[in-house]
Amino acid sequence: MKAPIGILGAMAVEVEAILAAMDLREVQEHSSMKFHSGTLSGVECVVAQCSVGKVNSALSAQVLADFYHPRAILNIGVAGGVGPQVRIGDVVIARACVEHDCDSSALGYSMGMLDLPGREEPVAELPCDAHLSQMLLEGAEKLYSGVHFGVIASGDQFVADREKGKWLYDTFGALACEMEGGSIAHACLINQIPCAVLRTISDNANDDSKVDFPTFAAQSAQKAQTLLQSVIRSL
Repeated sequence: MKAPIGILGAMAVEVEAILAAMDLREVQEHSSMKFHSGTLSGVECVVAQCSVGKVNSALSAQVLADFYHPRAILNIGVAGGVGPQVRIGDVVIARACVEHDCDSSALGYSMGMLDLPGREEPVAELPCDAHLSQMLLEGAEKLYSGVHFGVIASGDQFVADREKGKWLYDTFGALACEMEGGSIAHACLINQIPCAVLRTISDNANDDSKVDFPTFAAQSAQKAQTLLQSVIRSL
């Protein structure tokens, strides 16, 4: 049997649609988090709600690595759009993630630069797997009106300021910002696990549209579940 695919979402609504579509087998608790094992479209998966923030999501990814040995980890959810062409309802799939709140500039590092275990040189961009990302992109083209591929910025802060969004785009080329993808990509890089990050845009500093967030998040989760079901056999 193939190793499972891990799927992480920060909020309950982000994983409920996937759990509803799975053939669930068992639930185990590790580090106060529940990990749901079963199959989605016949593919072995382990799904967990990691809770919001970089530490929570990194812990969840590490538990997946230690207890379930996944062949890939996917992070799904909503995000704020910061790219000039990114609109509410679009989807951004990460080429790489950055941790925008890592500031070691006093030591001569650029913003976002990280020292990683086992690496001699610091890095800023935490790469996502090209094959996983391409499969998600191809599936997303059939479901979303706007599909974008690029950098997603993560930090332990909710970004609602237009100038901060512009800074994220100007500094990192970020198309979206959220609070988990970068730390999941960080943990996956250290554990040598392929990863992908997919974010539906719920708000954008460049868009005056307003959304009913609970309704939007549920609709976004349902669409992400549909996307995963359509591509998961090819991952």
